[in-house]
Amino acid sequence: MKKITPFKHILVATDGSKFSEEAVKYAVKLARETGVKLTVLHVANVQGYIEVMWHDMKKRYMDEAEMIMKKLREELNFDDNVNFIIKEGIPYRKIVETAYELGCDLIVLGSHGHSTLEKILLGSVAERVIGISHIPVMIVPPRE
Repeated sequence: MKKITPFKHILVATDGSKFSEEAVKYAVKLARETGVKLTVLHVANVQGYIEVMWHDMKKRYMDEAEMIMKKLREELNFDDNVNFIIKEGIPYRKIVETAYELGCDLIVLGSHGHSTLEKILLGSVAERVIGISHIPVMIVPPRE
């Protein structure tokens, strides 16, 4: 029996890190238990690259993104209710834009931890998503 949830479509973002992998695992579990649609998003970060440099780096980043998604598909045994999307751009903006485009009603992100340095590392994406999204955001903490 599926659990009842107010959500119909969850977006989880991954960057291939162990922290985002925890978020993906949690989102998959939530989607399986409730029967909601799940979209896994990877954003190839173009921030900090000038256009000429980005064209040289694009293939490498997109290949890396494909590998991340392939690994997730294999490890987590996804079903037909899961979509995989790879986009390029500034991660926090693309996460929120994609959530709106797809009509998602929950965004799930991983957290890097609780120390000052870890919080600074987390802040760049998760806190910015929280700051601009009108869609609820769930932060999955790292396993201790």
